[in-house]
Amino acid sequence: MPADLHEPAPEPGAEPGRRVRGPGCGGTSDGACGGGCGGTCGGGSDCAGGDPRPGGAEAAAAVVAEYLDPGLPRHEQLEEALDRTPTGSPLVRLLEALDPRSLDDYDLAELAAGFARMAGWVHANLAAVAVELARRPGMAPRPDPRSGRGTGITPERVAATALSARLQRSPQDTAALVREGSEFSGDLAATGQALRAGRISVPAARAIAARLADQVTWVSQPVQDYVLPRAEHSTVSQVRADLERALLDVDPEHAQDRRDAARAQRRVTHPRALPDQMAEMHVVLPAEHAVGIDTALEQAARSARAGGDPRTLDQLRADGLVDAVLTGAPPATGSDAETSPAAVPGFLPTPKDGGRARAGTTTHGGVGGGTTAHGEVGGGTTIRGGVGDRVCGDADIDAGVTRAPASASSPGSSRTAGPRDPRTHVLVTVPLSSLIGQDDTPADLAGYGPIDATTARALAQGGVWRRLVVDDLSGSVLDVGRTTYRPPAALADHVRFRDRTCTFPGCPVPAHRCDLDHSDDWSPAPDDPRPPGTTSHTNLGPACPRHHRAKHQARFDARQPEPGVHDWTDPTGHRYRTRPGTGQPTEHLTGPRRARGTPPPGGTRVPSPTTAGGQSPSTAGGPPRSASGGGLPTTAGHQPPPSTRTPPPGRGAEDDPPPF
Repeated sequence: MPADLHEPAPEPGAEPGRRVRGPGCGGTSDGACGGGCGGTCGGGSDCAGGDPRPGGAEAAAAVVAEYLDPGLPRHEQLEEALDRTPTGSPLVRLLEALDPRSLDDYDLAELAAGFARMAGWVHANLAAVAVELARRPGMAPRPDPRSGRGTGITPERVAATALSARLQRSPQDTAALVREGSEFSGDLAATGQALRAGRISVPAARAIAARLADQVTWVSQPVQDYVLPRAEHSTVSQVRADLERALLDVDPEHAQDRRDAARAQRRVTHPRALPDQMAEMHVVLPAEHAVGIDTALEQAARSARAGGDPRTLDQLRADGLVDAVLTGAPPATGSDAETSPAAVPGFLPTPKDGGRARAGTTTHGGVGGGTTAHGEVGGGTTIRGGVGDRVCGDADIDAGVTRAPASASSPGSSRTAGPRDPRTHVLVTVPLSSLIGQDDTPADLAGYGPIDATTARALAQGGVWRRLVVDDLSGSVLDVGRTTYRPPAALADHVRFRDRTCTFPGCPVPAHRCDLDHSDDWSPAPDDPRPPGTTSHTNLGPACPRHHRAKHQARFDARQPEPGVHDWTDPTGHRYRTRPGTGQPTEHLTGPRRARGTPPPGGTRVPSPTTAGGQSPSTAGGPPRSASGGGLPTTAGHQPPPSTRTPPPGRGAEDDPPPF
């Protein structure tokens, strides 16, 4: 945001190559064309560009000024206006008046959030219109006296079919619209209101409606009450996990019925054409089977990469699946990849090319951040952390071959005694009380999320349970200071089990597929005032490859104020706090005061803005009118002002990314 919201920022001068305006061009006082034509008018009076906003730049600036609260700090005024303005015509009026070119990075992100709020309002009203259409008499199916039985066509299906033609959307999508409209006006009215107010995203609201539409009221209401307050700060994948967890808590008696009904729908779709002679297929499987397949493909792909295979991990995973299905051979790993015909690009396997891979390795490890070799113990060992006691285990999905005895492994070592371990390891975290049958508290399947206690106990049978190594329980050292960059196995175990997923806001990548990143860099940049970081549980956290690169190759910053609590600052200046091991939603530390629970100064009451004609566009409250008038700079030649907010600690605007 400019230093002064009510006075146009000084123009930096005409941009290189921009022509000077002529009479009537509508440009700036220094001669730069401000007509929105991009400087192609030659400065003449026939410039047809014009400011795209209603009434032009001056009128737009006056509109923006109406929404700004002078009682707030200047850098919060636009953020609060965008958050507190009701959706519908009041928010549309503000959004239309804002010129994105005049905003700094922080406020551009807030402007995007404002448009996302409007998208929620649009979708809620679209769903309301869809269900209203389904209720009209003309949508009733026409009886056919020639048919001796019902047609099975409902008014909802008729309305969905009609809307699919008018909106150019699939019948499945318009049927979902009708269903959502019905739910948002019934049991899930609170979800519909939150969507209409722009407090939850469209995907989150659709996920809630899809999951709870077929649930009875005494189940859907408490589940909604649990999920909805968290949904505003959660991604759609987190909302889905919350829904599953809440359903298991509210209605554990019918968990098996729901699971059996869902498993009956398992399927593999037929290929769908993609460009350039490619195709895609969709697979729906029980969670433990899907996670097992994913883990097997990932382990084989990483082993092949470590053995020098030039293919990417995605290519290796795809080729490994083709090998396993079409030839019946397990994916080649390590040196096997060098001699496998499937290593040849474009190779199409046939059964004659199949064969058994020779004995290989089975390792537990992350990417780049140390391994997760768990110390084995008999039975199950309780661990500390989270709510109640838990045990963690590797549940093995048997492929029908006797497993060789497991031996202690160290990073990079192989299990060479006996045949290759044919079983895929899936990681399950189960409360001890649930494991021994004391209650039915849900467990957690790494890479998926909550699963019911019955499934967890079934996976536990025959599983190898391993102790989570934590501080004084095992006596293991959780801080090796500056003695080593890579954490020992026990420390890596502790951090990965503590955080469970990538620490970036909303990222669901399991910790065992993440790097272990030093929050304070092990080797900081020369101009970084922070001291070098240590290898300890207070300075390590899982980061998936995407967000690990973002931290070191873009202007993202990560801190760990206390173990397991991670603060991320993005390049726009927004700061977020995550506690990935606890299941708590992300906190927006620099978000609007409403989201932070901070009241406006002096408890300011927010009146509604007025239109140009002096009439209120809404009876709902809106930001107060500014006494000083004016508005944001709006000229086309204006350059976005530099952010006045404090940059991420330890990194200036021109700092190079520090090394890993």
